[in-house]
Amino acid sequence: MTDWFNTLTRIVNRHERPDDPHALPRAAAALLLEMAVTAEGGDAVELEVVHRAMATAFAMPAGELEALIGQAHAARRQSISLHEFTRDLRPGLAPDQRAELVEWLWRVAFADARLDKHEELMVRRVADLLGVPHAEFIRRKHLARAEAGEAKS
Repeated sequence: MTDWFNTLTRIVNRHERPDDPHALPRAAAALLLEMAVTAEGGDAVELEVVHRAMATAFAMPAGELEALIGQAHAARRQSISLHEFTRDLRPGLAPDQRAELVEWLWRVAFADARLDKHEELMVRRVADLLGVPHAEFIRRKHLARAEAGEAKS
């Protein structure tokens, strides 16, 4: 029975090593990149928001950040669900950090000045998986929308 459980655990954790200090940033980057791809192919303005989010949230040197985002692209392409990324983020981030990640998802969604139903659905799903309360989900949406409106002015 133990061998079966160990094998199952290895399969479930195949993307991240438990001692990997970049596991949480990579998972966050993969979610942000998934949002950028959801938004009509992930154009440059959305990818710039992803880079800004990662630089702001994790304060990494540029080279390390680029490598991490490259790894996140690969992880995103290999994933089969958003749960692969949120399962470690929910216990690994404080509630305010999870809400901030949801706000960054909104920022990526609003980066191209249009929000489609697929983008909103994705943010809602991620917020639910991260355990971000609905009121905070809405508050972060309004903050991101207001920022997007100010950036256009």
